Formats: sequence, structure tokens, C-alpha cells
Amino acid sequence: MCPVNRSGDSEPLRRDDDGGSGAGIRAEFARRDLDRHLALFYDSRTAQLEIAAAFLADALHRGRKCLYLTEATGPAQIRAALEATDVDVSARLDAGDLEIRDATTVYLDSGFDPDRMIETLEASCDASLEAGYEGFSVAGENTWCFHTDETFDHVLEFEADFDAACPDMPVTALCQYDLDQFGERSIAKALWTHKQVVYRYTICENPYYVPPAEYRRSSDPRLNARLMLEQLYDIARSRRRIERREQRLAVVNRVLRHNIRNDLNAILGNLSLVADTDSLDAESRDRLEIARQYAHDIVETAEKARTVQRTVADRSIESLALRSVVDDAVRRVESSYPAATIERTGDDARTVLADIALEEALVELLTNGIIHQSGEEPTVTLAASTRPTEVVLTVENPGEPIPESDQRALRQGVETSLEHGSGLGLWLVKWIVDRSGGRLLFPESDGSTCRIAIELRTAAGTGTRPADGDDRLAD
Repeated sequence: MCPVNRSGDSEPLRRDDDGGSGAGIRAEFARRDLDRHLALFYDSRTAQLEIAAAFLADALHRGRKCLYLTEATGPAQIRAALEATDVDVSARLDAGDLEIRDATTVYLDSGFDPDRMIETLEASCDASLEAGYEGFSVAGENTWCFHTDETFDHVLEFEADFDAACPDMPVTALCQYDLDQFGERSIAKALWTHKQVVYRYTICENPYYVPPAEYRRSSDPRLNARLMLEQLYDIARSRRRIERREQRLAVVNRVLRHNIRNDLNAILGNLSLVADTDSLDAESRDRLEIARQYAHDIVETAEKARTVQRTVADRSIESLALRSVVDDAVRRVESSYPAATIERTGDDARTVLADIALEEALVELLTNGIIHQSGEEPTVTLAASTRPTEVVLTVENPGEPIPESDQRALRQGVETSLEHGSGLGLWLVKWIVDRSGGRLLFPESDGSTCRIAIELRTAAGTGTRPADGDDRLAD
């Protein structure tokens, strides 16, 4: 039996919340730049708790003071959801990093007063900064508004006022709307006042957002038909551009994978036949070998393109036992390069939150370190270092560092050819790490050593706030 719709609309807005997972939204919070004012729309209690817990876990990881305002759920449910993300809730509460309070008490004890609420939030932000936190994050359940005599429009005015004040405060707020409690008209109005929304485990840029100044100029901004039509036009155009780009990429990829690979394999076969003849002089044989090597490299690039497409086609974030992933990656590389030595140091006995293709990224980095050495017995070191909430895996080998221009392209995601010989492979590593909510790093080198590192969050990535001086690895 569906809960009664208490927002005043005739029907609730309902959609199964089956578009993702708790691990996936945790990774998305980790890698996204969040607006100061977000809205979560949900119709599943499980989804609500997983997403709200992911929001708080990420904020705690970033060193922010957190407040959860509960109404429909109880403190015990919030604690359980946070503990499921490996937050040590008792330690966080004792340290003052986290508070769980009753939303109805906070909003309504002295009567609903938007100005007073904003002043209270500003004071909380200032107190958080003074206490040494990086900022203040609050997640609140909005069903408290059913306990006030105010209209929903009056509540939305508070949302608009808060939205206007957000840029001046080090705050990130997650307002939560139950789609079984708020009907379509109320949800549509709530969309006006939030630049980003979380829906079906996905952080979305909101095309229907109305800036506070514009919101205040009209009693019903969404009745502006021209504005609605312009937004629909922009969305349609963007979708068409994406579809056209995907079609072009599909054609190019098919040509690269099939036509070029098959033709080059035929060329290599014929070059091998020529190389077996006795009539070639030394110079011709050298030129033939150069041609064979170039053709072989192109075939390898085509094969790598197939690997990239297969690996990044589907995203799946899970809690992975890092040691098992590293064992499998090392085993594969040692099988392909039996003359190479892979030395492992540090503690990799952690569970990390990562894309299931993490093994492919490690294989690529280890292989990259081996093939760019000139010796017959190459050596690569894989070092694991840990902090309370992260693991850093560093692959190191003798040789020139990755050029600064390539590092910059990878950091910025700029489409450019990389000078380093394994450019496509490094893009594969970057995409896997980005999807894992991690970072691809290039630690400093003395010029004779190549170092590439992957920073990942531990599945228990929610330890106590780092002490002063706990610097992150420089990238």
C-alpha cells in the first residue's frame, strides 16, 4: 500500500529507483564537484539511505563537519546506513565530526522562520571553520514540512533564500524529497531551486534550475513557456550531438578493429615471407625489419582499442580486495614477460572502492613499465602505501618520466596524442581510475625513474579526520 501523498497534489510521482548502487554513488560523489545546494529525489527507503550515507561519508572523508536532520527515518537507521559504508559512527559522533538531529525540532520548535534558519546555518558554517574543518555539510529529510501550517510555496521560498546565500557559505546541502509523499507539482517546484539533483543513484545537472533572482521575480517561473521550450531545445540538441559523436566513434572503432587490423596482419604475413628469402642485402633487411615493427605497433594499437572499448563499455563499482586484484594482475604480466621481475612492497591488504576493471589498469601500468626498459631483464616495483582513507599504488621502473605535457593532458582530460609510447593504455588507466573515484598521479622523479601512481579510496574510507600535516601525495 502506497503512503498517502501529503503534499496536496493528486498523484505522487513514482519511478523505480533501480538505476545504480550504493558503491556507484559513493564513487560518483568522490569524483564530482558538487554544487552547494543539491536535491535527492527517491521512492525507495533503501536508495535514500544509501545515497544520503554516501553523501555524508564523502563529506567526512573531505574533512567536513556533518549534520543529518532526520524525520521519516530514525537515528538508528541513519547510523546503520553509515556503518554500511564503514563509517565509525560512534567515533565520529564522539569527536563531534557528525551530528544526527531531529529535523522537526530544528525547523519548527520556534516556528518556521526562514531568516532564522539561514542565520543558524551561517553560524554553523563559521563554527565548523573555526574548529578546523574544511566546511559544513548537511543532509535533511524534507518531510518535516508536513508538520507546519505553512504552504509548500512558503517552504520553497526558504529553499530559494538558502540557494541565494549558498555561494557565500562553505556549505554543501542535500535536501531529500520522497516521491511517494510529494506529488508532481511539488517536485517540479522543488526542481526550480536546486542546480544539481540526485536521482536513481546519479548526480544530474538540472536544466530546470531557476537562479534565485529569477525565482523571486515570478510567482510561477515554470509557467514561462518560452523558457521551458528553450531548455527542451538545448537538451534535444545536446542529445543529438552525443548520438552523432557515438555513431562516428562506432564507425572509426569498427574500421580500426577490423579493416586496419586485418590488412596489417596480411602485410605482416607478406613481410615475413620476404624476410625468409636469401636475396636481401643487410640494408634492405634492416628496412624490412623497421617496416615490420611499425606494422606490428599499429596492430597492437588496434588490439588496445578493442580492450579499451570492452573495458570501459560498462561501469561497475564494487568493494574489491586489493591484494587479490594485485595478485591477478602480477600473475598475468609475469606470464607475458617471464624475463621481467616485479617487486612488491608495502601493505596491499585493504579493500578498495573501485571499478571492476581495476586489474586491467594495473596490468597496463606494469606492462608499460616493462616494455619501456632496454635491458633484457627489466625490473618493475609495485609499492602500496596506506593512509586512513586511501591506498596509493605506485609503479616505478628505470627510465624517463612521463613527459609533463602528457601528464597535463591526462590530468585535464584533453584529447591529444601522448608522446609516451603507451598513450592509449594510459588513457585506459585514467578512465578506470576516474570511474573508481580515484586519482591518477605522477610522483616526482629524479629524471631517471618513471613513476605512475593510482590513489583509491578504501571501502572503509571514513576514518577519523586527518591530523594536521597529513598531506596528500602530490600530483
